[in-house]
Amino acid sequence: MKPYENYMLISDLDGTIVPHGRAISAANAEAIRAFVAGGGLFGIATGRTPEAAGGYVRGLPITAPSIFFNGSMLYEWQERKVLARRPLQGAEDSPNIWPRFAAECLKMFPQACVEVYTEDACCIVSPEANDDPRLVREFYRCRHVPLADVSDMQRTPWLKLLVCDVPPALHRAERLAKNFGTASLSHHFYSEANYYEFVAQGVSKGAMIEEIRGLPICRGRDIIALGDYLNDREMIELADIGIASGNAHEAIKQAADFTGCRAEDDLIVWLLAHFAEITAQKSAD
Repeated sequence: MKPYENYMLISDLDGTIVPHGRAISAANAEAIRAFVAGGGLFGIATGRTPEAAGGYVRGLPITAPSIFFNGSMLYEWQERKVLARRPLQGAEDSPNIWPRFAAECLKMFPQACVEVYTEDACCIVSPEANDDPRLVREFYRCRHVPLADVSDMQRTPWLKLLVCDVPPALHRAERLAKNFGTASLSHHFYSEANYYEFVAQGVSKGAMIEEIRGLPICRGRDIIALGDYLNDREMIELADIGIASGNAHEAIKQAADFTGCRAEDDLIVWLLAHFAEITAQKSAD
C-alpha cells in the first residue's frame, strides 16, 4: 500500500504554496511529486483562471479535478476539460442587474480596476490607468473592453466580478451591493484586502469540494485542503482535514484543523513531514 493512496490534496495558490510575488519553490514542487508518486491525488483551488494558474504549476502533476474562479469552474487539468461552470445569475425581474451594478461601480469608484471574468478572458471594463499591476506579470489573459461588449450575459456568462481598490472604497462597494440587490444574488467576499469578489449564490471553493467528492476518481479518499484567506474558509471547513498556512488570516486559522508553516517556508514539505501525526490525530478525533 502506498502512503498517500487514500488521500486527495487540494491547495490554494497565492499565500498558501505561492508566497506573494514569488513562485512555487523547488522544495514544494518536489514534495508535490512525492505525494503523487506515493499514490495521492493533487489539485489546486484558486481564484485564478486556468491560464493564470498555469504559469505557476507548469510541469507539476495536477492529477485531481481542480477549482478555478473561486469555485465557479471545476476543471480537469490533464484533459483541459471543463467539468462544471457556475456563472453569476441575474434577478428574475432584473436579468441585467450585474452589468448595471458594474456600471455603478465604475461611476462610484473612479480609481477601481473592475474585472469581469468569462471563461475565455479577464475583461477589464475600467480605464487602463486603473489596471492592477498583477495582471500583466501573473499570466492573466486580459483584454480591455467597454462594459457594453460583455453586458449580454446570456451570450457571455460572467464567472465572477472583481473590484480592486483600496479597502475604504471596497467597504463602500459592500454597502452598494447590499442596496443594489446584488449581495443577495451572490456569494461575495474578500480574496485579499484590496480584492472584493462576487460569484454566484452558493458558489465557493467548498461547494466544489463537495462536488469533487462524488467523482469516481475521488471516492474513498479523504480530502486535505490548504488555504490562507477568507475565500478559502468553506473549503477548509468542508475538507476532511483543513490546514491553514502560518501566514493565514486569523479566521482561517480558527476554521482549520491544523496550522502549518508560512507559505515561504514550504507548506507542502511541512505537511509531508507531519503527515503521519496529522492523519493519526484526525482519525482519533
